[in-house]
Amino acid sequence: MLVLLAGLGVFFAADDQTSVVAVLPKMIEGVGLAQDEFYRAAWIVNAYILGYVVAMPLMGRVADVFGHGRVFALSLLVFCLGSAWVALSQGLTVLSIARAVQAVGAGALVPVAMAIVTGHASPQRRAFGLGAMAAAAEAGGLIGPLWGGAVADLIGWRGVFWINLPMCLPLVVAVWRLSRFEAGAGRRSLDLAGAGLLGGSLTCLTVALTDDPIEPRRAAVTALLFLAAAALFGLFLLRQLRFAEPIVDLTIFRRLPLSAAFLTNGLVGGALIVAMVNVPLFTNVVLSGSPLEGGVNLVRLMVALPVGALLGGFLAERFGLAAGAVAGLVLAGAGFLGMAAWDEDPSFLLLTVPLLTAGLGFGFVIAPLNTAVMDVAHEAERATLASLLTVVRLIGALVGVALLTTRGLSGFYAEAGLVPLDDPRLAEILRGLQVDSFQDTFIVTAAVCFASVLPALLLGRRRPPSP
Repeated sequence: MLVLLAGLGVFFAADDQTSVVAVLPKMIEGVGLAQDEFYRAAWIVNAYILGYVVAMPLMGRVADVFGHGRVFALSLLVFCLGSAWVALSQGLTVLSIARAVQAVGAGALVPVAMAIVTGHASPQRRAFGLGAMAAAAEAGGLIGPLWGGAVADLIGWRGVFWINLPMCLPLVVAVWRLSRFEAGAGRRSLDLAGAGLLGGSLTCLTVALTDDPIEPRRAAVTALLFLAAAALFGLFLLRQLRFAEPIVDLTIFRRLPLSAAFLTNGLVGGALIVAMVNVPLFTNVVLSGSPLEGGVNLVRLMVALPVGALLGGFLAERFGLAAGAVAGLVLAGAGFLGMAAWDEDPSFLLLTVPLLTAGLGFGFVIAPLNTAVMDVAHEAERATLASLLTVVRLIGALVGVALLTTRGLSGFYAEAGLVPLDDPRLAEILRGLQVDSFQDTFIVTAAVCFASVLPALLLGRRRPPSP
């Protein structure tokens, strides 16, 4: 029963992760951001990713200390409190903080749920349980855009977050009651300082990358932010080398296929977030579509992901890990080139084929990257490395969103500033400039996918797992 409840919690949290992209344009309107402040909207996504990245590798160890079921229930409660805070938020700053709180709860759910499966399922059923937990996460992510768009159309974007409470609070009570007599594994070291250094580094990096495209800050300030990010990250690495139980064991990166998989996954995360954010935004801004229509368009990409994952696994087994990953990255790049052909009124075929192609490509790389990591991992570190692989993808997404909202908008604002306000074709010209901005972003993202082929080539063929 506890495993089933944990799966439901993971499903609801994963649903919320992707449902927000369908309502992002409405959230931007809801907190009163002007058109020339859209770059600040990055924090609606970035704050969540930051909280998730910091919480995910740390909370598994917290659960080992205090008990998996109880920490899962408390994490789900934090997720609910963060959801309510998001729904009540009136300004961007408060909304971003609330999103970070929400993510701290959600980021703990997947690793703790995996620990619950490991502790409660028999060895014969453990693989099935872990697979079912992964399926719950993927299913939630798949229906999220449709769910978010439909709820937003019915009761507004705030309803997408309010509805988390009646869905998740009963799970909190049930999981707590089932695990109230559970014992933890005893006192272990928690590297809170290391988590703080990592979070501080990523925050400085995100602020440095997220700038006003109309009136950018002074170059010296940006340089100091990059310097602070590098210094904090250096201190984080130094602490990981010296701490008895570090968040990340840096010696793992001596294994070339593993390092190649991590680098490729980070680049994939940056590319994928562009599609996740830009497809609903294009639907809303250029096509004047509703949140539900934005979700429907995004589902065309999402539905191809699991199909691509199956095909990618077959391809990797038959022709090698590098071949499977390279094929996926080329397909994803081709999909983005197809998106770059979208105009102010793309046909159904032109809208659908690139999204299906990119979705298949992103699905193709899942099995090769995961296999490359698992094949060189020791039994005791596989769950940790699986979590780190997710964290690296999210860090790539963090950088991708920051660049998307700042650098992607700078060209649009530069061109729009040259158009006279009394021009009778002003609305038509601005619409064309918006399309150009999206097209430029898709072309750059296609280039990132093709560049990711280089580290993917280092994955090699599959080797037998270590005994």
